[in-house]
Amino acid sequence: METTRHGCYHNDNNPVRSMTKALIRHAVREDFETLLEIDEASFPGGVAYNANELAYFMNRDGAETLVAEQAGEIIAFLIMEVHRNRRTATLITLDVREDHRRSGYGTLLMKRAEETLRDYGVEVYDLQVDIKNRNAVRFYNKHGFTVVRTLPKYYANGNDAYLMVKELERA
Repeated sequence: METTRHGCYHNDNNPVRSMTKALIRHAVREDFETLLEIDEASFPGGVAYNANELAYFMNRDGAETLVAEQAGEIIAFLIMEVHRNRRTATLITLDVREDHRRSGYGTLLMKRAEETLRDYGVEVYDLQVDIKNRNAVRFYNKHGFTVVRTLPKYYANGNDAYLMVKELERA
């Protein structure tokens, strides 16, 4: 089983601006170091991705990386992967800079990702989240995900994860 934390996917090249004046766009190669820094600051050792892992997930077939940018600064990002043959997708990760959490950036990225998933005909969206990360669990519950089971010792640091699933309504 591959270790993922959250996940997403996207297909159009039209950036979207939110009420918080964030630009939602696809990541480009030049964003990589910033995304790595955000990930390392967002998760503890044994959960944060190293450069090779992050590059692996960003470059998988069916993977897309979305970033939320404000005034030229990347505030948050999301990686998702669509499994086209099963009509499912996985949220690989959703990272928000600590000083911008609870400001709506995660919600903007989730909404954009789900729009994209619906466009692709994805019916089921899943993710794995550390059971000790109560804020993330609440966030995903708020966005319609439900816990379907516990994954014992899922992370390299020995922490358990919840497998959470959301059925997407058709567009």
